[in-house]
Amino acid sequence: MDQLLSEERILFCCQSRLLAAVWVRSELLRQQPEGAQDRMIQDRLVGSCTTYQEAIALCDGGAPSLLITTQLLEQGTGLDLVVAAKQKLPKLRTLLFLQHDHRMLLEHALSTHSDGIVLEGEMGSGHVIEAMRTVSKGGFYLEPRIAHELHGSLKGHDPGLTDRELEVMQHVAYGMNDREIADHLHVATTTVKYHLQRVYTKLAVRSRTRAAISLVVMGLVEPPRPLLPSD
Repeated sequence: MDQLLSEERILFCCQSRLLAAVWVRSELLRQQPEGAQDRMIQDRLVGSCTTYQEAIALCDGGAPSLLITTQLLEQGTGLDLVVAAKQKLPKLRTLLFLQHDHRMLLEHALSTHSDGIVLEGEMGSGHVIEAMRTVSKGGFYLEPRIAHELHGSLKGHDPGLTDRELEVMQHVAYGMNDREIADHLHVATTTVKYHLQRVYTKLAVRSRTRAAISLVVMGLVEPPRPLLPSD
């Protein structure tokens, strides 16, 4: 696993205890050098659990930097967990897996302000690691089928963004962080931050994730490009 993810403290929560154990091995450890897996578990995995209450307790005691959760838990839901965990740890980044792409569920998932939303069917495909990398570096990840379903579903609202602000937000939707956007646009990182703050004010939001989601739903920026396991 690359250096970016190796610095994360990950909390994983899902409905099945068997899946929790298998997922940690298959997704988190398969790229680790031989002999480094036990150290990875000890240093980087805050916990692997199956209930809302267990996860909240681990947030209190383990200070995770990245929460990965499924929609259904043994007790509680991943959607409620994302909301509660972000209230406790405002800087926590989250990746939420959904069982299906029904519109009402997608809209509920968007309201949690999760930094990434993926369909559970993508587990084990190679897309998961790419989604984790995007969220880990401060980007926004929306699984392509979800993005296609939601893109332009709330048309007719013009928040008054300039062309440059929309350009910056398009790169945010593609999963770029501030430095990458600055390099791509040949401007200073402070300039990118300035544009982002203006966007937040115009959209009445507090985060790049919420801003990107809002603009994708409005149809003002294109949804994230599909990520292929070979990319």
